[in-house]
Amino acid sequence: MMRRLIGSFVLSFVLVCTVGSSYAQVATRNSSAPTKDSDRVLFEQAVSARNKSNYAEARNLLARLINSYPESDYVARAKLAIADSWYSEHAWKQAEQEYQDFVTFFPNMPEAVEAQRRIDIIERQSKDK
Repeated sequence: MMRRLIGSFVLSFVLVCTVGSSYAQVATRNSSAPTKDSDRVLFEQAVSARNKSNYAEARNLLARLINSYPESDYVARAKLAIADSWYSEHAWKQAEQEYQDFVTFFPNMPEAVEAQRRIDIIERQSKDK
């Protein structure tokens, strides 16, 4: 069960990253050179930190992105990435809350289905304990 869950998570993560990289070009601002702390730069730094299992650093960068660029095309992906980072660390309560926020604020995004599935998995795990 746990191997399937991890395999499912890895596959979902890869899909989100793959889809996300195609949206990165669309999400860039009108300027040709990004600023040091642009939304794109913050997101890329967060992805890099997450890929190195530096989850706290990734969450800090993503939170800074959300707070600094509330209208950014990266906000939804940042919220989901925060939830995924908690999930990766098996911090179930935090992950569940972040996934619930994602479903609440972005219910029409395709990723909301996966977020809800993870909420259901976390709730089942809680009941099994």
